[in-house]
Amino acid sequence: MLSAIREIGKWQIAKSSKNELDVLIKEPNFKNGGKVALIKINLDEKRFEGVELEDYDSTKVHKYLFRGGVSQGPNPTPISIINIKKPQTTYDGKIQKWFVKYSNSGDILKEDRDFIENIKCILSDNHDQIIQAIENCIADVPKKEGKLLTVKIKQGIDWKYIGEFEIFKKLLKEKESKKIGGVITNCSICGIQKELSEDAGVFKFYTIDKPGFITGGFEESLAWKNFPTCSECKLELEEGRKFIEANLNYKFYGLNYLLIPKLLLREIREIDAEIFEILLDNNKLISLKERVKKRITDNEKDILEALAEEKDTLTFNFLFLKPEQSAERILLLIEDVFPSRIKRIFEAKDAVDKNTGDSYTLGKIRHFFAKSDENKREYDLNTYFLEIIDSIFRGVSIEFSFLNSFFMAKIRRDFLDYDSKGNEKFNFQSSIKNALMSIMFFENLGLITFAEMIDLKESNFEELFKKYGNTFNLPVKRGLFLAGALTEMLLRKQGKERGTKPFMKKLKGLKMDERDIKALLPAIQNKFEEYNSFGKGKRIVAEEAYDYLFASGENWKLSVDEINFFFAGGMNLASDIDNILYAEGEKDIDEGDNQSTEKIKK
Repeated sequence: MLSAIREIGKWQIAKSSKNELDVLIKEPNFKNGGKVALIKINLDEKRFEGVELEDYDSTKVHKYLFRGGVSQGPNPTPISIINIKKPQTTYDGKIQKWFVKYSNSGDILKEDRDFIENIKCILSDNHDQIIQAIENCIADVPKKEGKLLTVKIKQGIDWKYIGEFEIFKKLLKEKESKKIGGVITNCSICGIQKELSEDAGVFKFYTIDKPGFITGGFEESLAWKNFPTCSECKLELEEGRKFIEANLNYKFYGLNYLLIPKLLLREIREIDAEIFEILLDNNKLISLKERVKKRITDNEKDILEALAEEKDTLTFNFLFLKPEQSAERILLLIEDVFPSRIKRIFEAKDAVDKNTGDSYTLGKIRHFFAKSDENKREYDLNTYFLEIIDSIFRGVSIEFSFLNSFFMAKIRRDFLDYDSKGNEKFNFQSSIKNALMSIMFFENLGLITFAEMIDLKESNFEELFKKYGNTFNLPVKRGLFLAGALTEMLLRKQGKERGTKPFMKKLKGLKMDERDIKALLPAIQNKFEEYNSFGKGKRIVAEEAYDYLFASGENWKLSVDEINFFFAGGMNLASDIDNILYAEGEKDIDEGDNQSTEKIKK
């Protein structure tokens, strides 16, 4: 993955004719504009002249010379994002401390050191006044708006930003290209023997301030051995990451991933790959996103469909990262996904879409793998969700029992709402539909497998069962499905006749076992007869349910979750059963229609 990022950076540097400073300078991650608070230092008159506030201007990135840095200690340049709660912390630790550090440095020319020393003295002499001026300056800026703090210096007739002074640019380059003294070894990225960079922290999941990342008896000075990188590769990695984050960064159901293309040959120039050029050219990339019509995620900029049509001359890495304070955590890395695999995923989606008349997306899976409790503020099922996404892209099998335990957890929660509120039916039906579509999708991809269909008596509902592949491969599954459909028909009747659905209490919150189901069917029939509504259509459904369930004998060898899943599936698809039973526009007597049940389809 790192080699692929480095190649992208190398390509981008060459294409844009960027120099070292262009790569080192970063833009702060401001979502909505931003402000810059400028501490005005008049060097000629050796005085502080207030704090000036201006709108952040991305065309001034070389003047701002922003880089960012570690949470503790000064940044590589005297500019920093302001700590809203404690502006003084930013001033003391990031601005004043920078000038203190370099005014005492013996590695810079005396002229430059005197320049820095003079600024340091003005900052120190006016400490309290500067803090007050900063707080007053940003007081009316909305808290959510980003804010930078730096100095603006007058020397001669002009006011200048730090990026207009050579000393600040020089120190930035020296800091970021600092070598490990006397160490020449193979770079872990390019493989060439070179002097190594002291800090290769392009990604924040690689740190040297935690014991777990440090080799050599936990000595920080030996931490470079974990990730030996030369300064050239470090720059190319930085530029590669910067480009990917700006152009190939996608939202994914509350998460984010970076799409990292990788040619099978080592370097970009060694192969003519049009899609690779498109992905790495911003203007072409925008055009590509606009052409994509079919999506399998919730992101309008999703371009996976276009990637599916490419030849297997490149692969894709999907890197899911989560920011954690000043660090990053890899949630998932899916490596070397071929375009042919992405195409196979879209073929499975198309099959589901065709069978159901709906559009299948990975959001149907997220529906069950978001929160274990709807009242929780954070998504606590991300790990399971990403495991499934990993299986989809890598073709790793998934246990149906694992999926179904989460399906039923959500379905039961929705069922309780339906039960208690009476009219909250949409979520319940939506959850069952999403589960059935997901099973169809997984089976089509070969990620879950059911035994081949055994030789069963032809059903009146054979077309409906076959639509779901081998999902209903056993008599007991079909019997449970039909029992669920018959139950839903009864609930509709009760709702129309009484305005309530007391029979739902017998469903035990969808935690029924084999004995409960066998006792349920006679109870359903008795209720229909009480309503004088056990017409021919209902009898057909009931008879098939009895045949399938009792043909399955004792000990169905299904878990409680599985029993209730197939039962709930029937409840959701009761209307499909109606459509098979009755001619178009006709209803059975249980719907309050006075038409004869003799019009039931043969």
